[in-house]
Amino acid sequence: MPHIFKRKRTEEVLKPTRETWFRKITRLFERPALDEGLWGELEETLISADVGVGTTAKLIQGVRERVKREQIGGVEGVRAALKEEMLSILSLSAAEPFAPLGESSVVLVIGVNGVGKTTSIAKLAYEQRGRGKRVMLVAGDTFRAAAIDQLKWWGQRVGAEVIAQQPGSDPGAVVFDALEAAKKRHIDYLIVDTAGRLHTKFNLMEELRKMKRVVTKSGITPDGL
Repeated sequence: MPHIFKRKRTEEVLKPTRETWFRKITRLFERPALDEGLWGELEETLISADVGVGTTAKLIQGVRERVKREQIGGVEGVRAALKEEMLSILSLSAAEPFAPLGESSVVLVIGVNGVGKTTSIAKLAYEQRGRGKRVMLVAGDTFRAAAIDQLKWWGQRVGAEVIAQQPGSDPGAVVFDALEAAKKRHIDYLIVDTAGRLHTKFNLMEELRKMKRVVTKSGITPDGL
């Protein structure tokens, strides 16, 4: 029963995407022949679907190169190539998602509000714990007490220690304390939760740069997710 509920819930969440974005993509490939206008419309559709400018450019470049290399002449062939290029980007290697960079690997998880950063951190921690790795979580979102509590709750669920301070604390100081603790306890992965922020918010971006500097000064190059 729980599995059925989860499947139905997933279908409900994906329904708007399937009925809007996928429908637009399908209509693009209903044209009778491949023409130059397809690429511009495809780029616009992908960007409007929040695929991202960089990823969109990578997808289109990959598909166009395949069209030329494999001499694809029809829209169905382009559609198949696009699908394969998307899958290649989404496919995860069986290897480590991020490799240790010295004694510990530090991952700063960043993004705008409400995209699921904390939940993703829990999934990463759970996966690495399953691989036998020592994981420590860092409550770098000090703006919201609820964010700290949520990370602590996930830490208990996945069996990972959480380094946190009081709400309103300096996130850079929290990261510094976590780095010191990680070195002493020989932690493999230090995963840092950060407050949601837009790239246009100067003060918040400066705060993020400070967190990165704290990590870099420790001799570890931070990964970003």
